[in-house]
Amino acid sequence: MFAISCSEMKAMDSYAINNIGIPSIILMENAALKVLKNMDLDKTDSFTLVCGVGNNGGDGLAIARHLILTNKAIDLFIIGNLDKGTKDFNINLNILNNLGINFTHITRDEDLDRLKDSINSNDLTIDSIFGIGITREVEGLFRKTIDTLNKYSKDILSVDIPSGLDGDTGKILGISVKAKKTVTFHHMKKGLMENREYTGDVIVEDIGIPDKATKMVLEIL
Repeated sequence: MFAISCSEMKAMDSYAINNIGIPSIILMENAALKVLKNMDLDKTDSFTLVCGVGNNGGDGLAIARHLILTNKAIDLFIIGNLDKGTKDFNINLNILNNLGINFTHITRDEDLDRLKDSINSNDLTIDSIFGIGITREVEGLFRKTIDTLNKYSKDILSVDIPSGLDGDTGKILGISVKAKKTVTFHHMKKGLMENREYTGDVIVEDIGIPDKATKMVLEIL
């Protein structure tokens, strides 16, 4: 199967946005809709969503909005410094704020008790903490959060890549979410082919990045 590196994916995404002119928020919205397509919404009614503050977290916030619009019950958790949220993360967070949707900001160990209770009572956990860009070891509260997800979730779907998995090698960066399903975007990532124990079933979805972006990047890199 054709697979790309994380640096190639970032470059393709950047080319689509900066050279072709596709707004990044549209790509994020497309990603969210494709994740929903891969959920059995007839049998799944309650969700725990755990989002970081990067674009992967922004995907999660957009997923949360669509679940709310389909009258699903959600518990939303955000981990990370809200002052460092990406542009598209902040757009989606602002929408949720305007809709009056509350979230729990995980800032201390006590917040993990609420996360545990949510996971225990809901059908599906959605992991959108880290995207393909992570290369460092997962530590501190992030590590504890991922450990909580793995210990108590009935079912986990990871957005683009299980948080804590190296997208190029499949190596576990200290700890990783252990997903039953991973919905990745545009093309398979090399690391997702190396550690199915953590990725579960991997589905590759098109989010509207044109073939021209792929060809141009592969010619350059």
